[in-house]
Amino acid sequence: MSRVGARSLAAAWGALVARRAWYFLGAWVLAVAVAAVFAPTTSRHLSAAGFETDTPATRAAALLRQQFPGRQAPVLFVVFTAHVPLSDPAYQAQISAYRTDLARLGEPFGATVSGPLAGPDQRSAALLMESSAPPGGFIGVADRIITIHHPGPASALVGGGAAVYDSFISDSESDLSQSERVSLPIALALLLVVFGGVVAALLPVLTGLATVTVAVALLGALARVHEVSIFALNISSVVGIGLGIDYSLLVVNRFREELRAGQEPEAAVAATMSTAGLSTLVSGGTVAIGFGSLSLSRLNVLWSMGVGGAMVVGLSVLASLTLIPALLAVFGPRVDKLALPFLRDRDTRPFWHGLASRVMRRPLLYILLVMAVIGVLISPAHGLRLGVVGPESLPPQDPAARAAVLAHSQLNLPSRSPIVVVASGVTDLATANHIENQLQAVAGGQNVIGPAEAGPELARFFRPGFAVFEVTQPGADNDSSTHALLNRLRSIAWPRGVSVLLGGEAAGYQDFLSVLLGDLPRILATVLVLTFVLLGLAFRSLLLPLKAVLMNLLSVGAAMGVLTWIFQQGHLSEQLNFQAVGFVDSTTPVLIFAALFGLSMDYEVFLLSRIREEWLGGRSNADAVAAGLERTGQIITSAALILVVVAGTLALSHLAINKSIGVTIAIAVLLDATLIRLVLVPATMRVLGDRNWWPARRTWAAPAQDEQARL
Repeated sequence: MSRVGARSLAAAWGALVARRAWYFLGAWVLAVAVAAVFAPTTSRHLSAAGFETDTPATRAAALLRQQFPGRQAPVLFVVFTAHVPLSDPAYQAQISAYRTDLARLGEPFGATVSGPLAGPDQRSAALLMESSAPPGGFIGVADRIITIHHPGPASALVGGGAAVYDSFISDSESDLSQSERVSLPIALALLLVVFGGVVAALLPVLTGLATVTVAVALLGALARVHEVSIFALNISSVVGIGLGIDYSLLVVNRFREELRAGQEPEAAVAATMSTAGLSTLVSGGTVAIGFGSLSLSRLNVLWSMGVGGAMVVGLSVLASLTLIPALLAVFGPRVDKLALPFLRDRDTRPFWHGLASRVMRRPLLYILLVMAVIGVLISPAHGLRLGVVGPESLPPQDPAARAAVLAHSQLNLPSRSPIVVVASGVTDLATANHIENQLQAVAGGQNVIGPAEAGPELARFFRPGFAVFEVTQPGADNDSSTHALLNRLRSIAWPRGVSVLLGGEAAGYQDFLSVLLGDLPRILATVLVLTFVLLGLAFRSLLLPLKAVLMNLLSVGAAMGVLTWIFQQGHLSEQLNFQAVGFVDSTTPVLIFAALFGLSMDYEVFLLSRIREEWLGGRSNADAVAAGLERTGQIITSAALILVVVAGTLALSHLAINKSIGVTIAIAVLLDATLIRLVLVPATMRVLGDRNWWPARRTWAAPAQDEQARL
């Protein structure tokens, strides 16, 4: 379809919405009312897991459960500390009451309870719930145990994998609520400054709330039939509120322009849809491509974030094409009611005109300055190191994190699990001993336990056809020394007929990284190619989409540098209340790339759409660029600032992974919407001249007031 045809269709759609405004509003009110009932329960249907897929480590765990069901590991534990000795009757009674509850809650899952294990000081103790099943299946049990309180002299903390997962769920829920409470009032205040009126400022906020309410409810509905990661929740909220407000801001601003130009409300809505409405459609397409590409991942956590993000983007675009134009048609000129004269009468055009003029006069100078700033921001990214975050993502004061520290320091429980080597095809103990010798030869002095050392527990390590070995890790799960040991173990030439799988946390983390890095080229290629094609079709140009993609890569590179400097190297860790662990969670850069690539393209589309409108109206390339910047500068910076606020509120999150996503996106969006979109993009367009628009040809349609001729 031609550009004019698309604009005619969009204008016809706008006119239809304006004539049937109350029907569209009624449909949205009904949808939000129903969603509001289900949205609050969404988090309880989401999974704190989602990091597993078909890997050697998951196959090793399944084989262990099948062939060695008696091998159990702690899925959660309760740590007790008191100022009285463990022999105190009240202390003993308190532990006994907890033990009864643990046994009762774990029995349906086949779990057993051991302990109490006494600490060296005889004042601390622990009860362990053990199972052959993974901790993710015990999240509900952990949630119930956390609420239990038995009187006594000891304080009790619940820890272990199930408790950590439960904290992820509860913290994500509280992070979401806190983000909305903080961001919405600030966004409203910023919109008041932009529009200078209460009614115009409220419309985008209401749209953002409606969008995120429906999106969260739909996410919960999806989670009832398919596993959805808890980390999709905050992404859906932040993107829903941010884009809902951004798109509404663009549409409301254009509607007010049309009213000031003398249009009647229905005609103004139609004209708005044929310009700003089309821009939100193209922009939404680029954001949806970014998030949708994550659905290509084999990892549920990334798939969930991608589906949740794409879902909320679609709803944001739908709201910009239905809800907002319907509200504008109903309010009409009353959209400027309750105006604040001291804000409304501001004229920012001279500032943007001055910036545009300076950039047009010295484009090469501005290109060099901006590239120097971006180069400084990108530089830390060369040291980016990926890992898989576990309990360390929780704040130090979290009960599950404190329980883990106490279990290790007071009770000498191991802080990490061993590497588990599961061998099949082992017909006798002689073969098992040969495999153990091979393991010891490459273990670098690390302790190896197998059937030879099992003694009375031989059944836990050997049965005809299978053998299990435990290798102590030289470092933490994500440590390079542990990864090196895993690589050496994988390179062993095993006896004929023997196949080996490596299991345990460290092996699972390494397999996770392998799957993620294997999926990454497909995700990156999909985003780059589809974005280029969509922008090429939208702007009828080859150079503009290529330049837009390159600009976005600069923005993403700067984001990776910021992520490395703050969250890997630990700068600002005290201010942001997190503990740096020497790496960043491997899903975070992928998510930031997908999200930021689309979100940054928002501002590119906003700017290029207006520049193209001016160019098609008869201006020269330089004049069109300057005019486009002058007319969209305030909207782009306002929209970006609101998104910065919404994403930045995740800095207050309990979870470090949420902090890293929110803070990095906020800083990157601020950089992108100022230096890149409002300085670097116009400067490069000035240098490229009419080559920007090739192979499109300008149709010299004269009347500037004719909506069909203006774009």
